[in-house]
Amino acid sequence: MSAAVIDSGVALGWIQRRHRSFEKINRLFNAGREGKLPLFISAVNLAEVLIHTQELTRATGMDVVSLLKAAGVRIHLPDEAVARRVAKLKTSIADGFAAATAQELKARLHTADAELARQLRGARLAVTQY
Repeated sequence: MSAAVIDSGVALGWIQRRHRSFEKINRLFNAGREGKLPLFISAVNLAEVLIHTQELTRATGMDVVSLLKAAGVRIHLPDEAVARRVAKLKTSIADGFAAATAQELKARLHTADAELARQLRGARLAVTQY
């Protein structure tokens, strides 16, 4: 794989540092920060991250977008092709954007969602579950 797409759960696990697989997630982000692996997040999934970090942002003043960008994460803006891919997936819309972004970029999807990983079996998509 030449790139990685992260879902909101992976981003939140890294930001909040409380995920059971934090060390593995942190290695992924280190690879992105060091330029060894391009990291992407769909703008749709970024919105999820922003929603779930509102209290943290208020309490600390942290800019989540700046933090992700400093770690080498690029924001992918979905287009019609991605929307068409989402419509074909049997997932929630937000999860579908993570998966369809990975498909579009020919990247591996990194997810913290076991149900999403199960739903994507047979979808011709490389998935790493944390």
